[in-house]
Amino acid sequence: MSEVLRHKQQLREELLARRDGEDAVSRATADACIRARLETFSLFQEAQTIFCYISVGSEVDTLSIIEDMLASGKTVCAPRCEDKGVMHAQVLTSLSELEDGVMGIPEPPENCTRIEPTDLDLVIAPCLACDTSGYRIGYGGGYYDRYLASVDQATTIALCRETLLHEHLLREAHDVPVDFVITDERVIPGLIPGAFRDVKP
Repeated sequence: MSEVLRHKQQLREELLARRDGEDAVSRATADACIRARLETFSLFQEAQTIFCYISVGSEVDTLSIIEDMLASGKTVCAPRCEDKGVMHAQVLTSLSELEDGVMGIPEPPENCTRIEPTDLDLVIAPCLACDTSGYRIGYGGGYYDRYLASVDQATTIALCRETLLHEHLLREAHDVPVDFVITDERVIPGLIPGAFRDVKP
């Protein structure tokens, strides 16, 4: 294992322990603020077909966000993982459809309609932490970096509590930044030319 990979793995372990150790009430309060900030963000409101991760454990909650999207008539897609590192967007019409998937993460059934990355309006990606340029630290499987690299015109967003936001995270050549990071305090553009400032949704 290279020194960079070793450092990243150590960082993942530290970040996960830190996130798991946060007070549940504080997490819930932050997540409610993130949800409100996302749902009032103009690019989210305009998007019709949205790909969103299914939250588990201490991740920023997306289940309530998904319920809101379904209620508003948006087309909601959730990830279904197949071969190592390969992920697809499958249409989800109810959280009750979810079944156990890779690594115990709930996912849509195989027979749900698949949406191609080029047909998405917006992608909401998970993270252990983000930096202010839109780079994420994920879980090491590479699923989202590969998927984000295949997205064409869709806006990409990561949800990150302010407590896990960094100024700069270690990057590798294959890492793909998101367009925006949404925290419980602000909306931050990633590496968008001329947009290195906080924006108000």
